[in-house]
Amino acid sequence: MKKSILYTAVLCFIYSSCTTDEPLKTISFIPLNERKFNFSVDTSFAEPRGKVWEERKRFHDSCMGETFAVNASFIKTRDTFFLGAVVNMKTMEVVKKIDPRYLVPNTFAAALTFMTKPCYEKWEMRLTLDSFINKKVELNIPGANEKVNNELKQALKSSVLTEMETGSWVNAELTDAFGKILDTTTSPQLLDYKKYLLDTANMVLIKSSSITDVSFYIHTAKPLSAQLQQALSQKPIVPLGNSNMRVQLFFINSTGFQVKFNGIFQIMGQFMQCKLV
Repeated sequence: MKKSILYTAVLCFIYSSCTTDEPLKTISFIPLNERKFNFSVDTSFAEPRGKVWEERKRFHDSCMGETFAVNASFIKTRDTFFLGAVVNMKTMEVVKKIDPRYLVPNTFAAALTFMTKPCYEKWEMRLTLDSFINKKVELNIPGANEKVNNELKQALKSSVLTEMETGSWVNAELTDAFGKILDTTTSPQLLDYKKYLLDTANMVLIKSSSITDVSFYIHTAKPLSAQLQQALSQKPIVPLGNSNMRVQLFFINSTGFQVKFNGIFQIMGQFMQCKLV
């Protein structure tokens, strides 16, 4: 009997399973103030402040019928941040991504929510096209002469009315179930991810909002030349400066044309910091 009591006591001591145990700490996602980010190192990022941000928020909230606590505004295409991407707050570079292959089947889907809504409605913009996409728009129609391309650039700059139309808005968010997965994981890959996640120098993208197939309708005070109208009527596909983006141009009438961006573009997101509490 004495041996049995002694054996139980030893086990209790070794595995710390007595009543003196501290509660198990779990991952908590903490909202961040955008002023902690170093926006200056990446021109695709911007603080969600000012007229550009107000326009993006206006389009989003009007279409989706909801709002959320955005702390980063950006335009991303090939360099899109995936949900769960761990980003260094000083360099604004992704230091770790979540790989769904190492998650238990179906658990990641349970921790992810999507909301999408088509918004085929034109909105009058109070900004230039350059300001909205945070990039100088320099378009040159392949095969067109310099005079025609200069006229095109001037038309973009001097638009008396610019309207925007999107295919859909897409919101995606990681839920509390994501933290629970990481709290209980024994996967070496996820434990390594968790190490980066809990580093106080880093933050993680929890919610993201994107738009698809964005069109801008440019209206000019003066009629376009016959040469530019002819070039636009060919529906040319045009590279956008030095970026990987391409746009397609469409002729509407003598004082208007369409600039269409095909694809999906991240517009804004919510980053959080993680702690064990």
